[in-house]
This record gives sequence, structure tokens and C-alpha cells, in this order.
Amino acid sequence: MKKNIGIEIYLQHLRLKSNNIQQGVLMRSLFPEKYHRSIYIFALIMLVVGLSLSKFLMSLSQIILACNWLLEGNVKNKFIAFWKNKPALVASSLLLLHIIGLIYTSDFNYAFKDIRIKSPLFILPLIISTSKPLSKKLFDIILQFFVAAIIVGTIVSTLIFVGVIYHPIVDIRGISIFISHISFALLICVAVFVSGYFIYYSLNTFSKIIWSVIMIWLIVFLALLGSLTGLIVLPLTVLILAIYMLLTSNKYVIKYVGSILLFGSITLLVYKVNSIAKESNKKEIVDFSKLDKFTSHGNLYEQDTITKAFENGHLIWINYCPKELEESWNKRSRITIGNDDLKGNDIYNRLIRFLASKGMKKDADAVSLLTNDEVKAIEHGAANVNYQNVNSLKGRIYETLWEIDIYKASGDANGHSLTQRFEYWKTALSIIKENPIFGVGTGDVPTAFDQEYVKLNSSLAKEWRLRAHNQYLSIGVAFGIVGLLWFLITLIYPMLKEKNGFNYLYITFFIITIISFFSDDTLETQAGATYFAFLNSYFLFAQEKDA
Repeated sequence: MKKNIGIEIYLQHLRLKSNNIQQGVLMRSLFPEKYHRSIYIFALIMLVVGLSLSKFLMSLSQIILACNWLLEGNVKNKFIAFWKNKPALVASSLLLLHIIGLIYTSDFNYAFKDIRIKSPLFILPLIISTSKPLSKKLFDIILQFFVAAIIVGTIVSTLIFVGVIYHPIVDIRGISIFISHISFALLICVAVFVSGYFIYYSLNTFSKIIWSVIMIWLIVFLALLGSLTGLIVLPLTVLILAIYMLLTSNKYVIKYVGSILLFGSITLLVYKVNSIAKESNKKEIVDFSKLDKFTSHGNLYEQDTITKAFENGHLIWINYCPKELEESWNKRSRITIGNDDLKGNDIYNRLIRFLASKGMKKDADAVSLLTNDEVKAIEHGAANVNYQNVNSLKGRIYETLWEIDIYKASGDANGHSLTQRFEYWKTALSIIKENPIFGVGTGDVPTAFDQEYVKLNSSLAKEWRLRAHNQYLSIGVAFGIVGLLWFLITLIYPMLKEKNGFNYLYITFFIITIISFFSDDTLETQAGATYFAFLNSYFLFAQEKDA
């Protein structure tokens, strides 16, 4: 009996020793803790720089973060902590939705590619939420690197715009050479509010001035970039924050003065846009019986009195002489009639529209009156005198209103960023209607869009038949209403469970994100998925809670 007890004690000792060895393997780190900590901080800095300047750095930094996280050891306890951190768990569960979508997909090649692209949605919340939180000082330093990298990006883009750095562009949005102009615009919007954070927390006047200058510069550059998404997202975020602060403020002076300023700003903006809309919608009244028959050179005008297409209120297809236009234009431009402009549009069409926008006839005399800058603008795709300044906000509004007008009149959205989205959204909604509960699956989204465009007999040319450009609809197409509800929970739940009170940085990022999701499917690219997963996790989990 004693012998059996002894054996049992010995076996129990061996089990305990084995468990300790296993735990030691799980808990033992490769390097001393301070080295792992330094690697973690270095990788975070590399990531925030890569967000705006380098996709390579963006990817490399995540590999370093993941390897460092594993080699740091204590993996079992990290997963336990992650499981207990419900906001982090829910935020990262969007990748699980894509894995479940493999059950009923048919295109596994695309499905696995999509999961790889969206892997940051799981990896970054896991790593950041289970790593030792950053002190406020370190948290702020990494944010400063984030803003500094964006400033470098804006400076490079500006140097391209003014010609100091040679990089051929056909559209002002092409000056964003590191990442897409939409992604860059969203990062700038976040950086504007990060600048506001540093203005508020800076302890000396000089720092406040520097951060104020940075904020102003970022706003000016955003207007220069001309990204419609950024130009809508920034003021809407400011508006929502202003309304929130007015509603929660206990000071009546702030409430009343703020309300007046807010109402005045909105009224001024609406008035300005409305005045531009009225100006663009003016239509000249033409007596067709009194149209000229011949140009000053004795050539016959062509008169299309049926097509009611306008440019700045002037009929486009009257008083035009193809022969004179070709001869005179070919003498002035290196892009001759019959070729495309630098944007890929028919140069002849652009020339006629441009002349019409100035209220001119379309003949040799009109072409001779064009300035060299106007000729260059037409070559770069300007179809209206208001578009020739590539950084013209007024021109951007004109162009948008013209796109909508043409779409209403003809249903043609080809080559127009806004009205093409109308076609994308219509197609996406049609797919969701046919697959309402669970969608088409993770890998079948591109196929579903291709088939639906054919089924709807879409007016979009093949090269323009893209996906939803709306993150909510993209999720709805892939995973149906069930998946869309899941997605909304992953967005809203972490915000509701935020324990730090009014987390300014997270709230501003959250507002920017949910607005931008209406016009762009941000998570469908690795850069976009990384941008969202990192900033969402960083603002929620990276900083010490008592800081």
C-alpha cells in the first residue's frame, strides 16, 4: 500500500514538473523584456509611418509585431486575457465572419486572398490589446510619428504639384503617390483631429502654435487634394462633434454662442453650394432660327438643336465647325484631334465642352483665343473653364453637379467617380435582394457583381464595373443581413464598452470611419484593413487606462 502511495506521489511530481516545463515554454521569452518592449515600440512607429508612406513598411511592421509577440512568450495567458477583453474580441471577430463565409463559397482562391488581406482585423487587436499598455508619453510620441509621416506625404505631394519633383499627373488626386488619394484623405482627417488633441494637451504656447499651424496646413492640403470623400468627412465630423459638445455643455454661453456659430456656418455653406448649383443650372435660351450658318472663315457651322447638353448653361452642340476645330487645335496642341487626353477621354469632346463653358463658338477664332494654360488644362482633361485649376474647390463642386445632371439626363455614369457609385450601389442592393440572409459567401463577391451587371444590362463599360465602394453594402453582398448586423456590432460594441469616458481620439476616428464607409469599401484592401484595424485598436487598447 505504501509502495503504491509512493508511486502515485512520484507520478504526480512528474506531472507537475511536466506542466511547469510546458508553462515555462509558453511563458519564457527569447530576449529580456526590455528588448521585446523596444521592438514593440519600434514596430508601432514603423507601422504608423508606413500607413501613409510605404505599404512595404506597413506589412513588415506587422510581421515584426507578430513575431515579437510570439517570441515574448506567455502566449497562453495572452490568449486568456484576449478572451476576457470583450471589446477586443468583438472588434476582431469580423475575420471570423469571413472564415464562416467559406462554408458556402465557390471561389476559394479569391476567398483565401480576401482573408489574407483582412488578417490585420484579427492580428492587430490581438497584439495591441494583450501587450503592455503604453504610457501617455509613448502613446503621444507614436502619434507624433503618425502625423509627421503624413506631413512628409503632403510635402512630397505638394512638390509634385508645383513641379519641383517630376511625376506626371493627369488629375490632382494623382499627387498622392504612396497610397490612394482616398486613403490619404482619411489619414489627413484623422491627423487633423490628432493635431487638435495636441493643441489641447500641449503645456506651452509655442507647441500650441506649431500644432495649430500643422492643423491648418493639413486642412489646406485636403482642399488641394480634392478628394470628395475627405472634403465631406472632415466637416461632417466637425459638425457631429460640435453638436455633441453643445448638447453636453453645462455653460449657457457656450451653448448659445456655439449654436449661433454652428447655425451660421451651416447656413453659409448651404448658401455657397446652392449659389454654385444655381449658377451651374442656368440654361441659355437660344433662338435656333437666328443661329449663324457660316464661320468668319466661310466654313459651315453644324447645329444640333435636339441634344440638350449644357456646359455652364451654354448649349454644347451648336455653332461648331469640326473642320476648323481640328485644324486650329492641332496647331496649338501636341494631342491632336482623334486622340485621348491625358485622362483617357476624347480630346475633341473636351475641347468642345470647354469652349461651350466659356460661352464661345466652336471654331478657329475661339481656339485661337484660348490661353496656353487653357490648352494645357484641356490636354489634362479639363472639360470646363471652372475645372482648369486642379485645386479649385468650386470646380470640384461644378464637376460633381455636372456628373449628376448628365446621369439624370442620360443614365451615363462612365468615368465619373460619384455617379459610378450610384451604379455600384444599385447593383450591390440587387445582389443583396437576391441573397438577403447570408449573402453570396466570402469568395463569390466579384463573380456576383459581374453577373449582376450583365443581368441589369448596366450602362457602365466593362472597365468601370467595379465593386460596391460602400463598406456596408460590401459586407451585405458577402454575408447578407446577418453578416451586416454582425459587422455593425463589431463597430458599435467596443465604443459602448469604452471605459475611459469621452475618448476624443477614438470617437473622432470612429465618426470618420463610419462616414467614409458609405462612399468607400475601405476594408477590401490590405492598406485599408490595416488603417482601420490599427487605429481602432490603438485608440481603444494601446494606452494605460489610468493615464
